[in-house]
Amino acid sequence: MKTLRNIGAALLTLMSMMTACDVMEEPYIQGAESENAILEFRVDDVAGQIDESSKTVLLDFPGGTDVSNLVPTISVSPYASIEPASGVAQDFRQSVYYTVTAMDGSKAIYCVTARVHDSDNEKSILSFTIEDPACTGTIDEAALKVSLFFSEGTDLTHLVPEIVVSEGARVDPASGVAQDFTNPVQYTVTALNGTTAVYTVTAFIEGPLHGKTVLLKDFTGVRCVNCPRASELAHQLQETYGDKLVLMSVHAGSLAIPVGDFPDFRTDEGTNWYNNYGSNPVGAIDRAMLLTGYALQDSQWEYAVSTAMEEEQTVEINVQNSYDEATRMLTANVNAKALTELNGNLALTICLVEDNIVGKQVTQGGVDDSYVHHHVFRGTLNGADGQDIQLVPDELYSVSCSMVLPDNYDADNCSIVAYVYDKSDDMKILQTIMSPVR
Repeated sequence: MKTLRNIGAALLTLMSMMTACDVMEEPYIQGAESENAILEFRVDDVAGQIDESSKTVLLDFPGGTDVSNLVPTISVSPYASIEPASGVAQDFRQSVYYTVTAMDGSKAIYCVTARVHDSDNEKSILSFTIEDPACTGTIDEAALKVSLFFSEGTDLTHLVPEIVVSEGARVDPASGVAQDFTNPVQYTVTALNGTTAVYTVTAFIEGPLHGKTVLLKDFTGVRCVNCPRASELAHQLQETYGDKLVLMSVHAGSLAIPVGDFPDFRTDEGTNWYNNYGSNPVGAIDRAMLLTGYALQDSQWEYAVSTAMEEEQTVEINVQNSYDEATRMLTANVNAKALTELNGNLALTICLVEDNIVGKQVTQGGVDDSYVHHHVFRGTLNGADGQDIQLVPDELYSVSCSMVLPDNYDADNCSIVAYVYDKSDDMKILQTIMSPVR
């Protein structure tokens, strides 16, 4: 018997050693499940310049390079996948969009641009300035974007830019022609050889223009009989507070699982935030996700919202959206800055919501086939946890994120909701803003 015990102990020791060796050879990276970044993008000897904040990659090639059939080698985050795949030839005469998908399903879209240094092919904006009021544009060559920053009260409807482009190139609209920069304006730079580059010029108003804005995440479901009542309460609160209260209906939990021809509004991010809390409807007031003690029944929403409204505004956010009707490519240009010293571990999450979607809903009166779903959360442009940011008083932090709107989304009913939250303070949201797609 003693011999058997000794043999058993030896086998356990051997198995332990084998397991330990396996772990050492292929360790599991805790926390990498949501990572969806391009780590390296290379074509032969040319390494791409990766700008993580704008999700862009710039490839610089010498004059005469044929970029119509390049085969990139791409490295991405652990456990993530990329489409188009690494090693697949692409035509880089126009920008190519790559989608990186993390293990948890969250996605990031990168715009990859090839630039050939050839005098006949040069088509860059070298400077973009406005004399009155004085402003020098910040040029992001990789993303083909120009950002203009103005003080509070500036009239954006009639600004005259002076534009310098590559030698021999031309720009349309022309330099010196007044434009309305209330919305982003596109400028096309045409090289001597006829190739073009399209820049998006966005004007931002600096300063605390919005005041403290509160986000109410209404966790709901199409088969939740009490959820329409909670949704109505949320709308009543919005009538009281106007644009100081942003609503987002997040479909998650067992009652969000559709049956038959009920709509399916569930998202991976929404499920992540909900974290199997329990039965809907519940809400999170200025919280990035539901946490113990912060899952509020709808009867508690009014007091929680009014209390949150009294808090000091510590962050200002501005959003300008650019939408291409032909490609359905949506780009959210987000600026944020701290209004006071912030010591927290901050993150920025950029969400897409869609309003006025007609679809079945269980109500207290039965199944309503023509129920209008409002402020439906459709997903994020930069993951459920967003991206880490550093905010310093009076210094702007800028980021651009893009996505292709699915064909069944109505761009006219879609909006971007962006919020900054403190990861070190129970995921507390510091400021939120909502901006229509167009």
